[in-house]
Amino acid sequence: MQRLASIGVFILGFAVLCALGVWQLHRAEEKRVRYEAFSQRFSAAPLPFELIAAHTPPAEYLWRRTTLTGRYLEAQILLDNRIYKGQAGYEVMTPIETEGGRTILVNRGWIPLRGPRETVPDIPAPAGSVTIKGYLGPEPVVGIVLPGETDVIELLSPALYRLQRPRMALMAEALDLELWPTLIYLDAGSDGALTVDWKSPGDGSARHSAYAVQWFAMAGVVVIFGLWFLSRRGDDNDA
Repeated sequence: MQRLASIGVFILGFAVLCALGVWQLHRAEEKRVRYEAFSQRFSAAPLPFELIAAHTPPAEYLWRRTTLTGRYLEAQILLDNRIYKGQAGYEVMTPIETEGGRTILVNRGWIPLRGPRETVPDIPAPAGSVTIKGYLGPEPVVGIVLPGETDVIELLSPALYRLQRPRMALMAEALDLELWPTLIYLDAGSDGALTVDWKSPGDGSARHSAYAVQWFAMAGVVVIFGLWFLSRRGDDNDA
């Protein structure tokens, strides 16, 4: 009876570990499919921003390249604690009003932090009508949200804000504007661009494939240990 129980434990452990390995392989495949869709969208011909219907779900145009003509508004938002080549600084987000009357936040890129944090940077946007190019994306990714952490937006000057976590609702409330639900990440060379070096998100499948190998390897160890254990028990019973 004890021998059967031991066999059952080893079989269960082997099955669980194999199932975890298969699950990681499925996750890797999901990431590859998602990245392929991203690559196809990103490499497609630019989609003029004004051709996107007002109530189109963001999932249908995320990562599409786009162009628009409009004028930058006066307000600026600084995303704090952005590191570029080992130097601390900000990402600068400025709303732009299109010729069609829409308002979308533009991530213009990075600037270094010069002097103490109390220093108010001078980062004017180009005046008048501009035509910009970039891609449509979600809010920038920031660090882990800690339990009990609250969103805080600081007013550095009458039209300059600083925050740690870029939530669209919070930024729209601070600017008192109805913002488009995504941002435009500006191309280098576009009017208003600062230091622009956007990173591709990558497909992320390699990590899941590595995890799958680890789970399958552990399953193999369970098989080896189980056979060794059962053979020892058999020898003990024979003795």
